[in-house]
Amino acid sequence: MAKNKKIARKFATDQANLLENSIRRELDWAGDRSVVEKGSATDKKNYAEGLSRALSQRFADALRKSFDGILPDVDGFGQESKARTGKGLKKLDVNYSTVELGLGLGVSIKTINFRDAKTKRYTKNYTRVDNELRAEAADYHERQPYAVLCAVVFIPLDACDDGGSAPSSFGQAVQIFRYRAGRERPVDDATLFERILVGLYDAGSPCFGTTGFFDVMDAPPRTGRPSALKTFEQAIDKIVEAYDARNKSAFKWAEGETEILAAPEAEDDEDET
Repeated sequence: MAKNKKIARKFATDQANLLENSIRRELDWAGDRSVVEKGSATDKKNYAEGLSRALSQRFADALRKSFDGILPDVDGFGQESKARTGKGLKKLDVNYSTVELGLGLGVSIKTINFRDAKTKRYTKNYTRVDNELRAEAADYHERQPYAVLCAVVFIPLDACDDGGSAPSSFGQAVQIFRYRAGRERPVDDATLFERILVGLYDAGSPCFGTTGFFDVMDAPPRTGRPSALKTFEQAIDKIVEAYDARNKSAFKWAEGETEILAAPEAEDDEDET
């Protein structure tokens, strides 16, 4: 007799508040933080995976108006869908692929949710996450150099507050992940992402879930919180801009108006008579 196949839970995005600056619903869906924080490494791993799945759905839904057919789909199917790499098929959190483009856009979601018990900082897993991003970028870009890859690394907001003689956990995150970002051309280093954002979310009350985003190419404070963060809508715009920069051209008219154009289609040749 065949074994019953485990059916993964599906997270449903709040479509009415798709662009709100909060991931409270995603955090609640992942589990009870107060319980998980005191739990085992497995508990924390399961929490991180659940949160990543919920956030992947949220980002796919927010990008859907610009990328028809992006996965996971609106019903939650296509989580961790596969795309072709130089080493076979590998999973992507958010995947926009077409017959014409192959992999057009991939978004990798990473979460670092709890302080290390010994150091009381969030930095313990930065090297692991950076190694994961390096491998993802290399595998996809080596086969599909025109693919645009973006990553969003989520860290609690109080990562900004633990600095002293050393940079804060947030400052150190920007230092490390900046060297994994900034790929501008298809011939650039395959191990880089086109864009990486840090998502800072409030894990305490009364603002639990409130979230802002920081581009790792910007200059962060050594310690303390950034003076300004991007909204969720601006973070989505940054991802779309990265895709457009690779696939579309800015055309400026003499009157000052600028249009973003896809490459013009070639017309069929006709013999002159």
